Amino acid sequence: MRIVRDLLFNLVLISLALLLTATVVAIAEEKADRVTLNTPVDLKTLSPEEMAQYEKYVNEITELKQRMDIESIKTRVRAYFRYLIKEFRGKKLWKTLKTIGLSFAVLTMTTLLIFAFGLYWGLKAGYKGGFWDRVLSALAPLFSGIPAWFWALLFVWTLWWKWDIGDISYTNSLMRAKAYGGAGIMAYLNALLLPVIALTLSNVVVYAFNVRNLVKREAFEEYFFIDGLKGLPDRRIMRKLLRTVLPSFLTFTSYNFLNLMMSAMAVEKLFEVPGIGKVLADSVEVIYLPNEFGEPKIPHLHFDGFSIFFVAFVMAAFYFLNSTVLEALYLYLDPRREIND
Repeated sequence: MRIVRDLLFNLVLISLALLLTATVVAIAEEKADRVTLNTPVDLKTLSPEEMAQYEKYVNEITELKQRMDIESIKTRVRAYFRYLIKEFRGKKLWKTLKTIGLSFAVLTMTTLLIFAFGLYWGLKAGYKGGFWDRVLSALAPLFSGIPAWFWALLFVWTLWWKWDIGDISYTNSLMRAKAYGGAGIMAYLNALLLPVIALTLSNVVVYAFNVRNLVKREAFEEYFFIDGLKGLPDRRIMRKLLRTVLPSFLTFTSYNFLNLMMSAMAVEKLFEVPGIGKVLADSVEVIYLPNEFGEPKIPHLHFDGFSIFFVAFVMAAFYFLNSTVLEALYLYLDPRREIND
């Protein structure tokens, strides 16, 4: 079956991508931890013979260091994969699943809202045109260049600060809910309200515009023109258009999923949602160590390769799940693909 073949292909592709990612992260972490020592030798005072001897020594040391670096990178890569196994075992399992679950909840709610509103708006604008088509055509260039964090900041000012809707901090919102009687499902939804709205509005216009373009192109085909001449109801024609363009829209959704994940990670950090976005943001930061007087004055780069690789693994798992589900839907909606393959 085609879906099984695609499933195995995606597994192999993601495994290779994770191995390459682990290698790149290991190289970056090794460079971040490296301490460069300047040689005290004044090269201008050396004779030609001493200079040749010194260059030979430097070359030998460089070759030895390169071999040690390769072994160090291999060790780090193996350690990253062992770290993944430990994160899903024992006492860390619940914390790990909670972190992944929060990001999954944000992505799922956002995707469903984008899919529902974007599909309806694009289908209506593409088939009927009129006011909503003009609005969508005007907004699409604007929204395609505005990142999700801008909308997050906008909603912080309008919805939370101005009208007291939602909450600026997921963590603080749940702490207050627990202090005043417990954190139920509504408390969690209220804490995630602003991040989900920001992500939805920053993506739904672009989604709807792509659906509108697909519908416009299909609506001029002969069989839809004949359906109009037959006097079929608009609702029936729109359902037929939806079934026709949905496979292409699913492909666009799959390709755009990584972009949505990156936007969600930035919004998670802004609203203090302890998902994979916050884990990634906290993995690379500059901290200040105390000097001899106890004052935090000495800058130090904190680079946590283990957490970065963990985030890469979760992103790969999300993308694999998304591509598998959409591929199954694609085959269900367009059985001709299975037959042609």
